[in-house]
Amino acid sequence: MTEVIEQPVVEQRAGERILGALLYAVFGVIVGTVTTFLHRGRVELFDTTLWVGIVLGLVCILCLGIGLRLYLVDRWMTTGFAVGVVVAVGGLGLWNPGSSVVVVGDAFGLAWLALASLVAAACAFWPELPNRRVRTAPARDEYDGRSH
Repeated sequence: MTEVIEQPVVEQRAGERILGALLYAVFGVIVGTVTTFLHRGRVELFDTTLWVGIVLGLVCILCLGIGLRLYLVDRWMTTGFAVGVVVAVGGLGLWNPGSSVVVVGDAFGLAWLALASLVAAACAFWPELPNRRVRTAPARDEYDGRSH
């Protein structure tokens, strides 16, 4: 019989949680910046234009967000990542005085702003799934003297 050994849960202090969330927010800003600059990428295939940039950008944010949410028990880190993505996408989508716009104000650009923010937020606020690990009772010694 297999025996499952429970690992003790290590509680993090508030300072560690805040620092971790800030570091993941910086990571989210990096991911949000890169995907925002690449969201209008396209490929010409015969006579058809395939807009692969927005799809790959959303998949990248989704995979990283889900991976962080599943790997890290604490929701603070994933929330920091989502805030970083939203800040980067929103900040680059705003109009600035130099008229250099990364996100064009058309339907495609607005879709990027909305979908990237929603995907990041959905990963951060996804409910915690129950642990489905199989647990078995510890093996009893046959000769412990107890009867059934």
